[in-house]
Amino acid sequence: MALSSGPLSAELTAGVAVTDRDPSPARRPGKRRRASDEGTRGGLTSLLGFLPLAFLLVFGGIPIVLSLLLMLGHLGGPNSAVSSLGQDEIPGRGIGTLGAITQLFENHAYLQDISATAIVFVVTSAVVLVFATTLTLWHRLRPSRAIATLQFLAVIPLFIPVVIASFSLWTFWGSRGFTNSLAQLAGISNALIFSGKLQGVVLAEVWVSLPFAVLLMRAGVASLTDSSLDAARDAGARPLTVAWRIALPQLRKEATIVFCFTAVGVLGSFTVPYIIGPSSPLMLGVDAVNTFSSYNQPQQAAVIGFTIFVLAALIGCLYALGSRRRRVGR
Repeated sequence: MALSSGPLSAELTAGVAVTDRDPSPARRPGKRRRASDEGTRGGLTSLLGFLPLAFLLVFGGIPIVLSLLLMLGHLGGPNSAVSSLGQDEIPGRGIGTLGAITQLFENHAYLQDISATAIVFVVTSAVVLVFATTLTLWHRLRPSRAIATLQFLAVIPLFIPVVIASFSLWTFWGSRGFTNSLAQLAGISNALIFSGKLQGVVLAEVWVSLPFAVLLMRAGVASLTDSSLDAARDAGARPLTVAWRIALPQLRKEATIVFCFTAVGVLGSFTVPYIIGPSSPLMLGVDAVNTFSSYNQPQQAAVIGFTIFVLAALIGCLYALGSRRRRVGR
């Protein structure tokens, strides 16, 4: 039925046109409310993402900058309280001075400390990587109850405080400990004493760092596909060949993480080398604390701290190169 022309039809037509063009007024507040809620959630998410960065800048960046200024001889300002109590300080002008750095690197004992630290974290990281990879791959390729038990025992040090473990290992490896007593029963005197030696530091750091490495390598080994391993076995490959040519190339990322993280952890450790290590040479962490507290030389301690930072940066570069090669290889 056609609508008649007139005022009523004109009003109805105008009402239909307005309804088609404009959304319902009842829906507009809901849309605005959802938009405001999404904006609030987005702002909250950005704030939560910014908090770790702000925390790092305040509690990490500011101390690093102050230590750098102290190392370069800027003894005033925020460093005035520390420098007023320090000894053998070398003040700098302008940009600063390298006198404190030159002074330490001309010291033969300090160079020995750097060499000892580098040797300890390289050897420890290599041994941890070999042990963790062997345990996890062996259990993946030839699962057995004995290997599963070894993996369980390797994770136990994760739940033992490092201080307690260090004192226990000091007693265990001491001159009156179990290892030396066992060697004396075999007719060998003073053969298995590791307390007060760098060998003991390496063994203790391996014991402390192994749980994390085993857990990480276990997760990486679990991602290996059965099809590639079964195909290699069907082709007649031996377990060592399967591990070397099939499994290990797929675990390069995990191996790089284990090596680099272990090296950084050993580089910055204090408790284990302080309790078990020798009096000379010292690990850099122990050397920095002794220089600051025992010898009252904060400027020289800052130099040692930045030496640790440089070594850690080199390890970080190794990690970045390893990750980049893996992506390119894909």
